[in-house]
This record gives sequence, structure tokens and C-alpha cells, in this order.
Amino acid sequence: MIVLDPSIIELSQSWQEEDESARWRSGPGHSPSNGAQSSGSSILEVDPDCRLPRHTDDAEETIVVLAGSAEVIVGDEHRRLPAGGLAVVPKLAAHEVRNAGTTVLRFIALYAESDVVTRYERMVQPDGSSERHTIS
Repeated sequence: MIVLDPSIIELSQSWQEEDESARWRSGPGHSPSNGAQSSGSSILEVDPDCRLPRHTDDAEETIVVLAGSAEVIVGDEHRRLPAGGLAVVPKLAAHEVRNAGTTVLRFIALYAESDVVTRYERMVQPDGSSERHTIS
């Protein structure tokens, strides 16, 4: 069994320059490095008035809101999720997650594969790449 406590996972800052709203923190959840064989996850936080910007993942993603309120945008579809809410994003569907509340949004991104490549429309700092492996 793999057990993680999302409250103690170290999160790293990410942002897109020239867009003050594209700011978030993320950290690893479960992955092959801790025993997973066919799935993975990331833990993310988004401050009020900020968002995880538009991107695609090469695996189906399930977003589970732990705290706060999210607006999940997939294509032209917008859905608001409270704490405990869940949304499934199809593989390779362009999407973003906005903080829809006044407190920090915290959510888990669960992936239907163990290694996932995320591609953003614009470069992400601090590394300057638009492509990231979300699970290691």
C-alpha cells in the first residue's frame, strides 16, 4: 500500500512571466518512485485570483478538490467545484484550473498512467520549459 499525507508534501513555485494570474505551487504525489505501477498524482495549490494555466496532459486526469473552490475549464466548458468535488479531464484535452474562491485552492491531480507529460501553451518558470514530466 502507498500512503501519502498531502499536508507534508513540499511544493515548488511555478509561474508564467507577463501573466500575474498564472501562478501555482505543485509537488509529487504517488509515482513509480514510491511503488505505483499504473497511476500517479500531483498535489497543487493556487492562491486567490490565480490559476494553473491552460495545458494538456498525455493521460486522463481526475481533479479532486481538497480545500477551497475551483473552476475547471476544459475547452469551452466551465465547471465550479467545491471542496470534495471531482472532475475528470480527458487525455490531451486542453484545460486549466482557476481558484474560484477567496482562500487557497488545494487539489490533487490523479493520473491514469504512471508517467505523464504536461505541455503548457507558454513557458513555465523557473525552468523556462513548456513541457514537464508531472510524475517522477
